Amino acid sequence: MKIKEAILKEEKRRIAKFLSTYNLVYEDDITQSFYMVENEQIIATASASGRIIKCVAVAEDYQGQSVLNRLMSHLIKALHEEGHEHLFVYTQPEHVSIFKALGFKEIVQTMNMTFMEMHGDIKETLKRIKRKYNIDSSPKAAVVVNANPLTNGHLYLIENAAKHHDQLIVFVVSEDRSFFPFEDRFEIIKQTLKDKPNIHVVPTKDYLVSYATFPKYFETHEQTIKQEHALIDVLTFKQHYMKVFNITTRYVGEEPYSPMTGVYNETMKHYLGNDLVIVPRKTIDKAPISASTVRKLLKQNGIDAVKNYVPKVTYDYLLSRKGQAVIRRMKHHESRH
Repeated sequence: MKIKEAILKEEKRRIAKFLSTYNLVYEDDITQSFYMVENEQIIATASASGRIIKCVAVAEDYQGQSVLNRLMSHLIKALHEEGHEHLFVYTQPEHVSIFKALGFKEIVQTMNMTFMEMHGDIKETLKRIKRKYNIDSSPKAAVVVNANPLTNGHLYLIENAAKHHDQLIVFVVSEDRSFFPFEDRFEIIKQTLKDKPNIHVVPTKDYLVSYATFPKYFETHEQTIKQEHALIDVLTFKQHYMKVFNITTRYVGEEPYSPMTGVYNETMKHYLGNDLVIVPRKTIDKAPISASTVRKLLKQNGIDAVKNYVPKVTYDYLLSRKGQAVIRRMKHHESRH
């Protein structure tokens, strides 16, 4: 049995065909793949998208042997050599014991999928955030925003939530796959809310609305969303974030236009029940304010067109050199996020 790296299109085509027999799809975002052959036949394969391991399958006649262990060890070594230390994997529940033997720890599990990590610890990460941002253990509400960029719609949602609770945590999506860089989004929100002592602004880190938990959030084609990924993200919030930060209520804006966010909200509603509050969107001329609308106006009409849509801190940023660079970048790309 030999392990080979898939470089050629024909090799990837063969892997895709092999995966299809296990109801798996060779996904577009895969950055590297390895496969094992015996007598020139593929008997196992494992791939990765950055630090996320996916598309793992072993032929039935070879399951229970050391095949998967060998292949995964090879892939993990390759990922480490590329500088990826904190690894994630989606696997079927029946393969969990194999990944645990390799050093992975379970984060959450659904009926069909288990989400695991290596060289990371979600509980310890969240406890460190809690200490760093001086967050106590009293009950509090939460809002999760990407804020690409921060709009008056986001601000309306945040202030609405803060009115009903002694403390509110605003989690800012840490994943840097949006037009506005994370450090800038985070600073804009911090400055906008600096006079509100009951609001804590903290990063989500790697576990919430990240490319690991919710990869389809960062893709252009919303119809490709998998409810399973939305569920992984929601369960991660419910089982870890709510517990560590003592969150009693999560607030979200209603979603009249985005099918992807609509599915996400429905999944939250099902699993969080009365602990989820959906707030009607703030509007201008009866149209909901959204970050995507602001980006569209910036691209088509310039900064003056968004003055009524964003807080002053966002507007000042858009006038800055950094903001101008973001606007130029947006004009050359098509993406929702």
